[in-house]
Amino acid sequence: MTTPECPGRGPELLRRHSTAGPGAVDRYFSLSARGSTWRREIVAGISTFLALSYIVVVNPAVLAQGGIPHTAAFFATAAVGGLATMAMGLWARLPFAVAPGMEMNAMVAFSVVGTLAYTWPQALGMVFWSGVAMLAVSLLRLRAAVINAIPPELRSALAAAVGAFIGLVGLQIAHLVRTSDGRLSGLGDWTGPPAVALYLGLAVALVLDRLGARAAAVLGGIAAAALYCAVAGLRAGAVHDGFHGSGAALFRFDLTVLADPRAWSVILVLFALDFFGSIAKAVGLSAHTPLQDDQGRVPGMREALLVDAGATVAGSAVGSSSFVAFVESAVGIRAGARTGIAAVVTGLLLLSCLFLGPVLVHVPVEATTGALVFVAVKMLTTRPPGGTDRLGVAVTVTAVAVTVATLAIDQAMAAAFVVSVAASVIGRRRSHPALWVTTLLLMAGVVLQYLHR
Repeated sequence: MTTPECPGRGPELLRRHSTAGPGAVDRYFSLSARGSTWRREIVAGISTFLALSYIVVVNPAVLAQGGIPHTAAFFATAAVGGLATMAMGLWARLPFAVAPGMEMNAMVAFSVVGTLAYTWPQALGMVFWSGVAMLAVSLLRLRAAVINAIPPELRSALAAAVGAFIGLVGLQIAHLVRTSDGRLSGLGDWTGPPAVALYLGLAVALVLDRLGARAAAVLGGIAAAALYCAVAGLRAGAVHDGFHGSGAALFRFDLTVLADPRAWSVILVLFALDFFGSIAKAVGLSAHTPLQDDQGRVPGMREALLVDAGATVAGSAVGSSSFVAFVESAVGIRAGARTGIAAVVTGLLLLSCLFLGPVLVHVPVEATTGALVFVAVKMLTTRPPGGTDRLGVAVTVTAVAVTVATLAIDQAMAAAFVVSVAASVIGRRRSHPALWVTTLLLMAGVVLQYLHR
């Protein structure tokens, strides 16, 4: 209330108080510094969860093919993923969600157990040792050194590769493309309910994005879910009962598998997939966003790498394959996520799946496809600051082409590094020594993977 002597003084004092400076939480998360708001972070966190929620259903189903108890894998996915994602937000202060990688769970279930005939406790033991190796190289700052040595053209290429991978995941879930042995094998059904759900979700997202809505992707997913349920009905699925049976795989991993020389190459493959996959995703997700500083580095990256390595160790003790920074985090970043607050929201929602399992299994996974393809389109069409030269175009095209051909980001990363290093040699330009070492390790990792097919 104002007085006659000082008209307007009350509103002026209110304005001064409201702009006196950010609070402790705001400063800790750099909320204002990165141009974000609480509302934007919360919506973005929800968007990320909706985009990756399928993993809570799919990961246990895949691992169950390798004998890992279904309920234990479900608990590991939701509990470890939720806690690790919250740690990512609270410690690394980055909007990255952490969940089991699809390339890793398929390898454990179908290759390690199915083809190589190891038991599932032995397979979890291999996951454990690969996670320990990841912790070691993260503590030694080797992964951070590799990330910091990546030049701008490779960062843009990896961002495009991540975008292409996200889009292919969406097309596969929508049954528009078919895969066999981890490769594209042909076109699928372009007229069924899953395809229509993708079309609707993508169309709604594009229209809302044009109108300036930050939550365009998640709103498109909600519209697609409503349509899919109306046309195809509720999905039937295995009922999860929270904590009942969740300890069936607790500390069942067989750590003595390290004494088996045959297991060493499997551990190396799991390590290579996690090591280089996490680098590619971390760089790709943060490229051309306020998450990077003026030197193109991402504050909190070392903590982020330690979180996903620790999650792999913890997940193997509970009943899951390796955990990674999930590419679907791009949906939340596209919705405006700039701080760890979004990851905290996503982590809490993942933890809530422990109690909402009976409901979650009925949510149509196909509803997320429009959002995934929408984000993929945005990532593939984003021009890097300052444009790009011929080398940048060549590296980007190579990374995207290999991603489409192999559905493997680490192999796309290897191809992009080879092109970049080769161009440097031909052009007689100096490259960081870490790039040469990384390129050789990537090529060795790809060879090891093919030896295990």
